[in-house]
Amino acid sequence: MFNFNRNTLVTAAVIIIMLLFISFIYFTEIDLPLFNWLSDIIYNLISPIINILHQLIEGIKDFFITLFSIDEVNQELKNLRQKNSVLERQILFLENINRENKRLRELLDFKDKVDYQMIGAEVIANSPSIWEKTITVNRGSRDGLEPRMPVITYQGYLVGRVENVGSNSAQIRLIIDHNFVVGGIVARTDSREIGLVKGSGRGDRPNIMDSIAWDADIKAGDVVLTSGLSNNFPPGLKIGEVAEVETDNYGLSQKADINLFMHQITLEEVMIIKNFNSEITVQNNQAENEAEINVAEESETNDGNSESEAN
Repeated sequence: MFNFNRNTLVTAAVIIIMLLFISFIYFTEIDLPLFNWLSDIIYNLISPIINILHQLIEGIKDFFITLFSIDEVNQELKNLRQKNSVLERQILFLENINRENKRLRELLDFKDKVDYQMIGAEVIANSPSIWEKTITVNRGSRDGLEPRMPVITYQGYLVGRVENVGSNSAQIRLIIDHNFVVGGIVARTDSREIGLVKGSGRGDRPNIMDSIAWDADIKAGDVVLTSGLSNNFPPGLKIGEVAEVETDNYGLSQKADINLFMHQITLEEVMIIKNFNSEITVQNNQAENEAEINVAEESETNDGNSESEAN
């Protein structure tokens, strides 16, 4: 049992009196400096503790809110990943459509310039051999393909020739193959030097154009085309650009490194020339060359007139 004694009664009385006094001052709004001073001290002592407790309570509340909503967050992340995958597939689809449209425009533009009968083909395989450089396309004898038919890109770049033909597919020997040889001619109208372009056997090396006359006018930057001196390839197909020229056979001839235009694109689709009229092609090329010469002469004449007027 709790025993009431004098000290207990005195303490209780003092506490009651202090509470009554504080309540009286609070409710009557009596301004006592001593009371205000004590209130400020108590507030300054207690407020940091209250702030810490408030931050601790808020942190605990946020933790439990996050803990209880983590399933919703995971589901939202899953939905966002699915939407992102759908958008990526749509972007790839649109990019493929744009590339196909570009190739079709290039094909139509190229067909307007030539008199070849051509057929398009998709590349379906590359040669696994390191010794032979070939590709396989999805066209064959049923489509009218025959061995030694020229193969080009939509830009008119020489790719190679048909080597072996099946009923529904054909093997194409690429121009980089070490057994590939084609006659080349410099496209520059004031040069027109000829030589033989041979495959290097490797895709990371330029082809070699040799059998060039020792005094031939050929230099780096010249564009090399098929010469058309044989019946296997029509003239004017773009082969590549001269990278470097050096003497060969102890100064009796020259040879040049040719950077192939074929390497500028990815071979996904090719065009196979089924037949061509070499006479018409030669006449067209001669007409183009004459037009280029006329343009060059007019340009030189205009430059000379401008210099005379300036003087």
